[in-house]
Amino acid sequence: MKRILLVVIASISLLMGCAAQNEPMTGHNEGMTEEHGHGDAKITQHFDDSLTKLTDNNLYSLELVIPNKNLMMGVNTVEIIVHHATGGDVAQGELTVTPWMPGMGHGVMEKPVITERGGGLYSVDNVIFSMTGHWQLQVKVSKDGKEDSTVFDFPEVKAMGHEHSMMKAPPPEDLDYSTMKMTAGDAFTVMYKSTSGKIRINRIHSWELTVKDAAGQPVNNAKITVVGDMPEHGHGLPTQPEVAKIGSGGLYRVDGMKFTMPGWWVVTVSIMANGIHDSVSFNLNLL
Repeated sequence: MKRILLVVIASISLLMGCAAQNEPMTGHNEGMTEEHGHGDAKITQHFDDSLTKLTDNNLYSLELVIPNKNLMMGVNTVEIIVHHATGGDVAQGELTVTPWMPGMGHGVMEKPVITERGGGLYSVDNVIFSMTGHWQLQVKVSKDGKEDSTVFDFPEVKAMGHEHSMMKAPPPEDLDYSTMKMTAGDAFTVMYKSTSGKIRINRIHSWELTVKDAAGQPVNNAKITVVGDMPEHGHGLPTQPEVAKIGSGGLYRVDGMKFTMPGWWVVTVSIMANGIHDSVSFNLNLL
């Protein structure tokens, strides 16, 4: 009798062990199989307030950084940091970012402009949301023939605090036109000036930026993106400005600035340095 009980107990234990091995994985690794070879997939996150996701087949880890914390109706800029799901930067990858309104079944005509900044960092400019409501950013990554994608969901994209119209309208009366400002999170002080003096419409020109930290010390190792937006017309710059460091003293040169029409423009400077990400927006009223 004892021998029979021992055999039954051993059989039950064996069956329970097999069942445990066949249970689906949960958490970040949910849905992975040995077929994809990514059982050790993980999310890599650099910033506490960023959005992170693994792509659908767990090939890549994506970190979405929104400089102004919220995406709004109009022209936006974001940054995406791409890592392999098993670790390591994804350099020289091909990214496609598509703004999509699932409830309406359509996106927008103008495509975002994607620029690689190094270290797995890609800036995504000219991200246009043409109305308020539920939007998605559909992100596709391809590297060495391995393609994967995911969707970042934004259930409630709002207006920017003013009526966003494609029609020409005067800017708000209380705009701050300062050429030197603190970033939104008080991490940096940023000053700009046009190298050609007065800014003229439809002329490609350059800017100089001076970036200092909160203590007033020059920031010389920053990754900077610059995007222009005409809030009341729903479009940005026709060019993609390029930023390069010049010497020391926190100086950077921005080439490829071009404003296509008179009126109210907003130029947003996004800075990533020493593990800190912050941004500032400058208002211009061009004649």
